[in-house]
Amino acid sequence: MEKKTEKEVRQEVDQRLREIALLKEEIQHQGLVFSCLNESQLARKVKGESSKSPYIYAQGWTSGTTPGSAAVYTVYIANPDPASYYPMFVSIFFGVANFLDDIGAGLSGRDTRWPYLSTAPFSLAAGATTSKTFNYTTPAGIALATYMGNSVVWRGDWHDKGAYLDRGLFSVTLS
Repeated sequence: MEKKTEKEVRQEVDQRLREIALLKEEIQHQGLVFSCLNESQLARKVKGESSKSPYIYAQGWTSGTTPGSAAVYTVYIANPDPASYYPMFVSIFFGVANFLDDIGAGLSGRDTRWPYLSTAPFSLAAGATTSKTFNYTTPAGIALATYMGNSVVWRGDWHDKGAYLDRGLFSVTLS
Protein backbone atom coordinates (compact mmCIF):
# COMPACT_ATOMS: atom_id res chain seq x y z
CA MET A 1 0.00 0.00 0.00
CA GLU A 2 1.31 3.45 -0.93
CA LYS A 3 2.43 5.61 2.00
CA LYS A 4 0.63 8.88 2.68
CA THR A 5 2.49 12.15 2.37
CA GLU A 6 3.01 14.23 5.49
CA LYS A 7 0.41 16.68 4.15
CA GLU A 8 -2.16 13.87 3.73
CA VAL A 9 -1.42 12.58 7.22
CA ARG A 10 -1.79 16.11 8.66
CA GLN A 11 -5.13 16.62 6.87
CA GLU A 12 -6.54 13.35 8.16
CA VAL A 13 -5.31 13.95 11.70
CA ASP A 14 -6.84 17.44 11.68
CA GLN A 15 -10.16 16.00 10.44
CA ARG A 16 -10.21 13.34 13.19
CA LEU A 17 -9.36 15.97 15.82
CA ARG A 18 -12.34 18.08 14.71
CA GLU A 19 -14.61 15.01 14.87
CA ILE A 20 -13.24 14.07 18.28
CA ALA A 21 -13.99 17.53 19.71
CA LEU A 22 -17.63 17.21 18.63
CA LEU A 23 -17.93 13.61 19.82
CA LYS A 24 -16.46 14.43 23.22
CA GLU A 25 -19.04 17.13 23.84
CA GLU A 26 -21.91 14.91 22.67
CA ILE A 27 -20.85 11.85 24.66
CA GLN A 28 -20.14 13.74 27.87
CA HIS A 29 -23.50 15.50 27.50
CA GLN A 30 -25.06 12.01 27.62
CA GLY A 31 -23.30 11.35 30.93
CA LEU A 32 -20.89 8.80 29.47
CA VAL A 33 -17.12 8.52 29.79
CA PHE A 34 -15.14 9.43 26.68
CA SER A 35 -11.66 8.46 25.54
CA CYS A 36 -9.84 9.26 22.33
CA LEU A 37 -6.48 9.26 20.66
CA ASN A 38 -4.33 12.36 20.99
CA GLU A 39 -2.70 14.08 18.03
CA SER A 40 0.51 12.02 18.00
CA GLN A 41 -1.38 8.74 18.50
CA LEU A 42 -3.66 9.63 15.58
CA ALA A 43 -0.67 10.36 13.35
CA ARG A 44 0.86 6.97 14.18
CA LYS A 45 -2.45 5.20 13.44
CA VAL A 46 -2.93 7.06 10.13
CA LYS A 47 0.62 6.13 9.11
CA GLY A 48 -0.03 2.50 10.11
CA GLU A 49 2.75 2.52 12.70
CA SER A 50 0.75 1.48 15.76
CA SER A 51 -2.05 -0.69 14.38
CA LYS A 52 -3.30 -2.25 11.23
CA SER A 53 -5.97 -0.38 9.32
CA PRO A 54 -8.78 0.50 10.18
CA TYR A 55 -8.34 1.80 13.73
CA ILE A 56 -10.31 2.96 16.79
CA TYR A 57 -10.04 6.71 17.34
CA ALA A 58 -12.61 7.28 20.11
CA GLN A 59 -15.02 5.48 22.43
CA GLY A 60 -17.76 6.34 24.90
CA TRP A 61 -19.37 4.19 27.59
CA THR A 62 -21.36 3.82 30.78
CA SER A 63 -18.68 3.80 33.44
CA GLY A 64 -20.74 3.39 36.59
CA THR A 65 -24.06 1.73 37.24
CA THR A 66 -25.71 -0.92 39.38
CA PRO A 67 -25.88 -4.68 38.83
CA GLY A 68 -28.64 -5.69 36.41
CA SER A 69 -28.80 -2.22 34.79
CA ALA A 70 -28.66 -1.15 31.17
CA ALA A 71 -25.29 0.05 29.90
CA VAL A 72 -23.86 1.22 26.59
CA TYR A 73 -20.53 1.14 24.76
CA THR A 74 -19.86 2.97 21.48
CA VAL A 75 -16.69 2.69 19.42
CA TYR A 76 -15.63 5.04 16.59
CA ILE A 77 -13.56 3.57 13.77
CA ALA A 78 -11.69 5.22 10.90
CA ASN A 79 -10.36 3.71 7.67
CA PRO A 80 -7.31 5.68 6.50
CA ASP A 81 -6.77 3.42 3.50
CA PRO A 82 -7.65 3.90 -0.19
CA ALA A 83 -9.42 0.51 -0.12
CA SER A 84 -12.72 -0.51 1.45
CA TYR A 85 -13.09 -3.46 3.82
CA TYR A 86 -15.80 -6.12 4.14
CA PRO A 87 -16.73 -8.01 6.23
CA MET A 88 -15.73 -5.98 9.27
CA PHE A 89 -16.79 -6.73 12.85
CA VAL A 90 -16.48 -5.28 16.33
CA SER A 91 -16.70 -7.60 19.32
CA ILE A 92 -16.78 -6.73 23.02
CA PHE A 93 -16.03 -8.96 25.98
CA PHE A 94 -15.14 -8.54 29.63
CA GLY A 95 -12.02 -9.71 31.42
CA VAL A 96 -8.47 -8.58 32.07
CA ALA A 97 -7.07 -8.82 28.53
CA ASN A 98 -5.96 -5.38 27.35
CA PHE A 99 -2.26 -5.92 28.05
CA LEU A 100 -2.08 -9.36 26.41
CA ASP A 101 -0.36 -9.58 23.05
CA ASP A 102 -2.65 -12.42 21.98
CA ILE A 103 -6.36 -11.55 21.75
CA GLY A 104 -7.11 -15.28 21.73
CA ALA A 105 -5.58 -15.59 25.19
CA GLY A 106 -7.78 -12.70 26.33
CA LEU A 107 -10.91 -14.36 24.97
CA SER A 108 -10.05 -17.66 26.62
CA GLY A 109 -9.93 -15.87 30.00
CA ARG A 110 -13.00 -13.71 29.50
CA ASP A 111 -15.47 -13.16 32.34
CA THR A 112 -18.43 -15.29 31.21
CA ARG A 113 -20.82 -13.56 33.63
CA TRP A 114 -20.73 -10.56 31.30
CA PRO A 115 -22.02 -10.54 27.71
CA TYR A 116 -19.86 -11.36 24.70
CA LEU A 117 -21.27 -9.38 21.77
CA SER A 118 -20.40 -8.81 18.10
CA THR A 119 -21.78 -6.55 15.42
CA ALA A 120 -23.34 -7.82 12.24
CA PRO A 121 -20.88 -7.73 9.33
CA PHE A 122 -20.40 -4.22 7.97
CA SER A 123 -18.35 -2.52 5.28
CA LEU A 124 -16.05 0.44 5.76
CA ALA A 125 -15.38 2.50 2.64
CA ALA A 126 -12.03 4.03 1.80
CA GLY A 127 -11.42 7.09 3.98
CA ALA A 128 -14.68 6.57 5.88
CA THR A 129 -15.53 6.50 9.57
CA THR A 130 -18.26 4.61 11.38
CA SER A 131 -19.50 3.97 14.89
CA LYS A 132 -20.91 0.83 16.46
CA THR A 133 -22.99 0.87 19.63
CA PHE A 134 -23.58 -2.01 22.03
CA ASN A 135 -26.48 -1.87 24.48
CA TYR A 136 -26.24 -4.55 27.15
CA THR A 137 -27.34 -5.38 30.68
CA THR A 138 -24.78 -5.66 33.44
CA PRO A 139 -24.88 -8.96 35.33
CA ALA A 140 -26.87 -9.16 38.55
CA GLY A 141 -25.66 -10.93 41.65
CA ILE A 142 -21.94 -10.28 41.20
CA ALA A 143 -19.47 -8.42 43.39
CA LEU A 144 -19.59 -4.64 43.46
CA ALA A 145 -16.31 -3.84 41.72
CA THR A 146 -14.77 -2.46 38.55
CA TYR A 147 -14.83 -4.75 35.52
CA MET A 148 -12.69 -4.39 32.39
CA GLY A 149 -14.33 -4.32 28.99
CA ASN A 150 -12.45 -4.96 25.75
CA SER A 151 -13.40 -4.08 22.20
CA VAL A 152 -11.78 -5.68 19.18
CA VAL A 153 -12.05 -4.46 15.59
CA TRP A 154 -11.41 -7.22 13.11
CA ARG A 155 -11.83 -8.11 9.47
CA GLY A 156 -13.42 -11.44 8.71
CA ASP A 157 -12.80 -13.73 5.78
CA TRP A 158 -15.56 -16.09 4.73
CA HIS A 159 -13.10 -18.77 3.55
CA ASP A 160 -9.85 -18.15 5.41
CA LYS A 161 -8.41 -16.59 8.55
CA GLY A 162 -9.57 -13.05 9.34
CA ALA A 163 -7.34 -10.32 10.73
CA TYR A 164 -7.19 -8.50 14.06
CA LEU A 165 -7.01 -4.74 13.42
CA ASP A 166 -7.26 -2.76 16.66
CA ARG A 167 -8.61 -2.86 20.20
CA GLY A 168 -9.84 -0.63 22.99
CA LEU A 169 -10.34 -0.80 26.76
CA PHE A 170 -13.23 0.46 28.88
CA SER A 171 -14.20 -0.08 32.50
CA VAL A 172 -17.55 -0.42 34.23
CA THR A 173 -17.87 0.04 38.00
CA LEU A 174 -20.85 -1.63 39.66
CA SER A 175 -21.91 -0.03 42.93
